[in-house]
Amino acid sequence: MAINRTAAEVASIIERFIDGAGAKRDWDDFCSIPISDPMLESVRSICTNLPFTHPPSEKGHFCSEAGLLLLRDTAQSLRRE
Repeated sequence: MAINRTAAEVASIIERFIDGAGAKRDWDDFCSIPISDPMLESVRSICTNLPFTHPPSEKGHFCSEAGLLLLRDTAQSLRRE
Protein backbone atom coordinates (compact mmCIF):
# COMPACT_ATOMS: atom_id res chain seq x y z
CA MET A 1 0.00 0.00 0.00
CA ALA A 2 1.39 3.38 -1.02
CA ILE A 3 0.94 6.69 0.77
CA ASN A 4 0.02 10.03 -0.81
CA ARG A 5 2.65 12.73 -0.23
CA THR A 6 3.37 16.09 -1.81
CA ALA A 7 6.76 17.29 -3.00
CA ALA A 8 6.77 19.80 -0.11
CA GLU A 9 6.15 17.01 2.42
CA VAL A 10 8.99 14.91 1.02
CA ALA A 11 11.31 17.94 1.02
CA SER A 12 10.40 18.63 4.64
CA ILE A 13 11.09 15.03 5.68
CA ILE A 14 14.48 15.13 3.97
CA GLU A 15 15.38 18.51 5.52
CA ARG A 16 14.42 17.34 9.02
CA PHE A 17 16.55 14.23 8.55
CA ILE A 18 19.56 16.27 7.40
CA ASP A 19 19.13 18.74 10.29
CA GLY A 20 18.64 15.95 12.82
CA ALA A 21 15.30 17.51 13.75
CA GLY A 22 13.08 14.56 12.92
CA ALA A 23 12.66 11.43 14.98
CA LYS A 24 14.53 8.37 13.72
CA ARG A 25 11.16 6.73 13.22
CA ASP A 26 10.15 9.52 10.78
CA TRP A 27 13.02 8.65 8.45
CA ASP A 28 12.47 4.92 8.84
CA ASP A 29 8.78 5.36 7.96
CA PHE A 30 9.67 7.52 4.96
CA CYS A 31 12.15 4.95 3.67
CA SER A 32 9.82 2.00 4.33
CA ILE A 33 6.47 3.17 2.97
CA PRO A 34 6.09 3.51 -0.81
CA ILE A 35 4.71 6.79 -2.21
CA SER A 36 1.91 6.71 -4.78
CA ASP A 37 3.38 9.48 -6.97
CA PRO A 38 5.99 7.81 -9.24
CA MET A 39 8.39 10.78 -9.20
CA LEU A 40 8.31 11.05 -5.40
CA GLU A 41 8.63 7.27 -5.14
CA SER A 42 11.85 7.50 -7.15
CA VAL A 43 13.10 10.13 -4.68
CA ARG A 44 12.20 7.84 -1.78
CA SER A 45 14.04 4.98 -3.47
CA ILE A 46 17.17 7.10 -3.94
CA CYS A 47 17.05 8.14 -0.28
CA THR A 48 16.55 4.56 0.88
CA ASN A 49 19.54 3.36 -1.12
CA LEU A 50 21.98 6.10 -0.07
CA PRO A 51 23.85 3.84 2.39
CA PHE A 52 24.68 1.62 -0.61
CA THR A 53 25.22 4.23 -3.33
CA HIS A 54 27.01 6.69 -1.01
CA PRO A 55 28.33 4.56 1.88
CA PRO A 56 29.15 6.39 5.10
CA SER A 57 32.79 7.05 5.85
CA GLU A 58 32.09 7.18 9.60
CA LYS A 59 30.48 4.43 11.63
CA GLY A 60 26.95 5.27 12.72
CA HIS A 61 26.28 7.69 9.86
CA PHE A 62 23.56 7.05 7.28
CA CYS A 63 25.60 8.00 4.23
CA SER A 64 28.66 9.92 3.06
CA GLU A 65 28.97 13.70 2.78
CA ALA A 66 28.26 13.32 -0.94
CA GLY A 67 25.03 11.54 -0.03
CA LEU A 68 24.04 14.37 2.30
CA LEU A 69 24.74 16.86 -0.47
CA LEU A 70 22.51 14.83 -2.77
CA LEU A 71 19.76 14.94 -0.12
CA ARG A 72 20.09 18.73 0.21
CA ASP A 73 19.98 19.20 -3.55
CA THR A 74 16.97 16.90 -3.81
CA ALA A 75 15.05 18.79 -1.12
CA GLN A 76 15.81 22.12 -2.82
CA SER A 77 14.70 20.73 -6.16
CA LEU A 78 11.44 19.48 -4.66
CA ARG A 79 10.81 22.92 -3.14
CA ARG A 80 11.18 24.53 -6.57
CA GLU A 81 8.56 22.24 -8.15
